[in-house]
Amino acid sequence: MLRTVRYCVFCRQKQVQEALFKIYSASAGSGKTYTLAKEYLKIILSSNKGYRRILAVTFTNKAVNEMKERILDNLFVFGQTLTIDNAPAMFVDLVEELQIDASDLQKKAKTTLKEILHNYAYFDISTIDKFTHRLIRTFAKDLKLPQNFEVVLDTDLLLDEAVSKLINKAGSNPKLTKVLIDFALEKIDDDKSWNIALDLNKIGKLLFNETHARHLRKVVDKEIDDFLDLKNIFNSEIKKVEAQASTISKAALEFIVSTGLQPTDFPRETLPNHFKKVIDGVFLPRLLYSNKLEENLINGKILKSGIVLPSEELPIKILHYYLDVKSQVYKRAFLKNAYKNIVPLTVLNAIQQEVRAIEIERDQISISKFNTIISNEVKDQPAPFVYERLGEKYRHYFIDEFQDTSEMQWNNLVPLIGNALESEDMQGEKSSLFLVGDAKQAIYRWRGGKAEQFLDLINLSANPFVLPPHIENLPSNYRSHEEIVKFNNDFFTATSPFLNQPIYKTLFEEGNQQRFNSKKGGMVQLTFLDVDTDGNIDDKYCEEVLKSINEVKEKKYQYKDICILVRSNKEGVLLANFLTQEKIPIISSESLLLKSSPKVRFLINLLRYQSQPQDLETAYELLLFLSANNDNRHCFITQHLENLPQLLQTIYGFEIGYLSQKSTYDTLEYAIRQFDLVPGSDAYINFLMDSVFDFEQKEGVDIPDFLLYWEKKKDKLSIAAPENTDAVQIMTVHKAKGLEFSIVIFPYANSNIYKEIDPKLWLPVQKDAYHGFEEILISKKQEAADYGETAKMLFDEEQHRLELDAFNVLYVALTRAVKALYIITKKDLTKKGEHKTGYYSGLFIHYLIKKRLWQKEKTSYLFGKLDVSKEIVAAEKQADIAYAYSHKERSGFRILAKSGVLWGTDREDALIKGNLIHFIMGLVETEKDVENALHTLLRNGDISLDETDALKTKVDQIINHPALEAYYKEGYTVKNEKDIITKDGHILRPDRVVISENKATIIDYKTGKKNPRYKEQLYAYADALRSIGYTVENKIIVYINEEITPEFI
Repeated sequence: MLRTVRYCVFCRQKQVQEALFKIYSASAGSGKTYTLAKEYLKIILSSNKGYRRILAVTFTNKAVNEMKERILDNLFVFGQTLTIDNAPAMFVDLVEELQIDASDLQKKAKTTLKEILHNYAYFDISTIDKFTHRLIRTFAKDLKLPQNFEVVLDTDLLLDEAVSKLINKAGSNPKLTKVLIDFALEKIDDDKSWNIALDLNKIGKLLFNETHARHLRKVVDKEIDDFLDLKNIFNSEIKKVEAQASTISKAALEFIVSTGLQPTDFPRETLPNHFKKVIDGVFLPRLLYSNKLEENLINGKILKSGIVLPSEELPIKILHYYLDVKSQVYKRAFLKNAYKNIVPLTVLNAIQQEVRAIEIERDQISISKFNTIISNEVKDQPAPFVYERLGEKYRHYFIDEFQDTSEMQWNNLVPLIGNALESEDMQGEKSSLFLVGDAKQAIYRWRGGKAEQFLDLINLSANPFVLPPHIENLPSNYRSHEEIVKFNNDFFTATSPFLNQPIYKTLFEEGNQQRFNSKKGGMVQLTFLDVDTDGNIDDKYCEEVLKSINEVKEKKYQYKDICILVRSNKEGVLLANFLTQEKIPIISSESLLLKSSPKVRFLINLLRYQSQPQDLETAYELLLFLSANNDNRHCFITQHLENLPQLLQTIYGFEIGYLSQKSTYDTLEYAIRQFDLVPGSDAYINFLMDSVFDFEQKEGVDIPDFLLYWEKKKDKLSIAAPENTDAVQIMTVHKAKGLEFSIVIFPYANSNIYKEIDPKLWLPVQKDAYHGFEEILISKKQEAADYGETAKMLFDEEQHRLELDAFNVLYVALTRAVKALYIITKKDLTKKGEHKTGYYSGLFIHYLIKKRLWQKEKTSYLFGKLDVSKEIVAAEKQADIAYAYSHKERSGFRILAKSGVLWGTDREDALIKGNLIHFIMGLVETEKDVENALHTLLRNGDISLDETDALKTKVDQIINHPALEAYYKEGYTVKNEKDIITKDGHILRPDRVVISENKATIIDYKTGKKNPRYKEQLYAYADALRSIGYTVENKIIVYINEEITPEFI
């Protein structure tokens, strides 16, 4: 006992001495996960029920599961550890850092593991989105949100519906119609398709991007007229600026003539022609300012040699004219740029309003708005009410992958963490914060991640808390072999000067010098493909990848040891197709898609054929699948193309007409059984059926609706990658983050650092000058740097971020390898033979030049060597899970239909009896709810379309009955099938309680004959209501048979 007390007291003192705000800067492979787990375990093993007071957040469900698994595994292993001699490294570290006996730590680990497993809900490790969702759900009422709001995870479907609704308004809304027509015309002017749906979807994605969302909130209340007025302002300003530029240019020419100079006195007449172009209406900066005219004016070199300047001040005076014109030209360029983006901005705002209308109508909230909702509540409050209770619950906070945290996510967490850090609990326990991240691995800026937040913290330039942070750098790389670590250290140090933002440059100069581990050897091969020779560059990349794979195989490695990293899915698909043709087994995002399975495509085509039996193309696809093993496929298809239903019924017992009576799920199960598609196990079909089930729960059972959903989602629905399959993995760099592979092949390593697809900038403007608009959307192009100081600052910031993001992606790609790294780029040189430092290939060449290794004729550079694999390959045991049919599709399943026991003798009697009538009445609060209730039953497949009239008639008889109709009017509080817990702990559930002020009426629905027990039930309900303060006015049993008979008790 005394020992335990000493242990607890010592650990408490130890905790106090520990830094309360720690930041771990963890480069690739530096043991970040180990450190995070150790810090977590230190807290839960040095206090009782410490796990209940910890909130750990990360960014993916996979990371959450890995962290939970690591904590629990360590606790289990610690509980089995008897002596320090055979203890794992972390156990030894904890014994030393907590300064306790190994036996005490073992006992504490056992106890803690048991407590966590018995109170798993308090083991709070979650994604940041899940935590925010929980916050919003808990405080929905305070935040004025629907109590039962639905979270929209798939914003693409929401956006698609909003765009469809917007387009459907064309013709009925004149102003919107004009905007949409203007948008289509702009697409045509840009040589793009006039079909605007695709472009509307593309621009609509900005709504769900946190970076753009905060700007869009400033225009959400603007009407179409506001945008049209702004457009007119731009149009008017453009004309004024053009006239001003022309006037200045004319004055410049008149001044030149007044000095006695002739146009021919200027080299190539460039100077006078410059002003003439402006007078003639040439205003494009790229046509006016792609020469050295300004530089020559500054230097006074404006006349041909031999011609004397009339005065020394002449170049200066002409320069003033030149700069005045230039100012007007770039002002016009800004106005034109903004003018061209008015229509997309108008359309974007219209889409935003449609999305908001859909969400309000359906009580939905898209996951991308979670952070905004919390942000709106916390931004102006020192101690936000939404965190009051949570602030008392959590005392310790862990944030993993902090570099991927968005600005809004961090600002939302600051009040919660700050409140905890600045206080202590009743026992005097102080709170703590642990941040782990690496700004070099911040590659999710496109979804809101902001590495600058992490950089500001570790550089001590920004700290939202009173406590100063204790910053630790994890110096060693435990992942990669020595040659790979050395290559990356040298490469990023050599290329860091190309980062033009000093803080980014320092990040790679000083933060990249990792220490080696005990893993000696390793290999890096850098290959340059010659672009000047004949042949397709894609073919060359594919062949070089295949060559690398074969080299690795010769060293006795398995296919599953190899991962090919690509920048885009397009490159991945190309490589996957090539390697498949070469008989190399692969796993890629494409191969995991449901649509890649022939059986899944066959099932989808069956659904299509059921909806459109005249579609011969679908019939052909079905016959193609069925004739896979037929030696004479052509003859088979020709013979049965016109009479496919007969073939399906005769050979497979599949009745196509039978499907009209079935839901999508039942149809597919019927097809799977009849065609024997899953004799064993099939992950693709299992996932398809799961997707169909989820869809039916939300959207209904109709086959056409599911087919529409499939068309929208087929490029995203995929199975999880099977583990331990001996196949080469192909994945994007973004998906590979946090992973490691024995062998990494990185082809297409020649990205353009500054490449963007239709980038946009939000430029602040004077509100009064632009019809109340605070910001204007413009296209980001080089000329924007000359729009003014603010525009230049924003443009330069974005360029610097592009540089950092490109370096970060490259860093992630080059640090995934354990034993060997194959980099395949191309020898991309200028016409002068210089390397392009705006491309990855140029960075690699620059590195080789710095190392004095570069030779123009040489195509491959080798660092280290790959040793033969000595790993013993054990035979994998794989258990296949057989496909499980639902009960009604299992052989031997029979339906008991005993007349007079379960149902009446005809279908109409069945509709008015039992659960069905109770279910629909449970959905009806007032007479206005009847149609929606019927639709719900119809959508869920509980009734058919033919049955709705009979059921509606019966419901109308109830709610319109003279003795009952008053209780189905508006103005009451209605509780349908709500539980009442009595003081004895019994749970009662009346069918309907109608409440007005403090007076209640109980209604219970019954079918069949009267029964004295029914009255006893109502008396029990009444007693329960009285016990909680209600006055019971009426107790009514409604007998629902041929007639509706209410009985007042």
